[in-house]
Amino acid sequence: MDTEIAKLLDSNFLTYLLEGKNIDENDTNLIERLTDLLALINDDNVELVITPLLRYEFLRKFGQNESEDFNKFRAAVEEFTWLDISKDVTDLATNLYRLDKHEADSKGIPKNLEKRKFDVFHFATAKINGIELLSNDKHIGQMEDLYERYQAL
Repeated sequence: MDTEIAKLLDSNFLTYLLEGKNIDENDTNLIERLTDLLALINDDNVELVITPLLRYEFLRKFGQNESEDFNKFRAAVEEFTWLDISKDVTDLATNLYRLDKHEADSKGIPKNLEKRKFDVFHFATAKINGIELLSNDKHIGQMEDLYERYQAL
C-alpha cells in the first residue's frame, strides 16, 4: 500500500458509498461528510479499508432471493483493502464493552449495548491501527469518551 493515510469505513458509510441508500438529504453534516468521502476516494494518498466483520455486517442484509445484488456487492467489497481483527482489537472491544456495561449498571441507566456490539469492534479496530473511523453513527463520540475513561483506569 503506497498510501500515507488509511481510513476505516463503517457499514453505514459502506452503504452510502456502494448503494447510495439511506442518505438524508436534509442532514447537511452527512452531505458534507459524504462529499469529503468522495474526495478521499480520488486521493491516491488515502486507502479506504474494511474488516471481515464490516463485510459480514454489510452483506448479511441481502436476502436469499437477492442473489444478483448480493453477488454484485460482494464483488465490490472484495476490492477494498482489509484489516484483520486482531487479538488486541478484541481485547480493547471487550474492555470497552465491559466498562460501558459497568457504568450503565452502576448508574441504573438502561442501555442497549447489543445495538452497539459491532460498532465497538469497528471503533477498537480503528484505535488499535491508529486510523480514523468514518461513521455516521451518533454514538461514536460517546465511544471516544468511553475510550478516554478506559485509558485513565
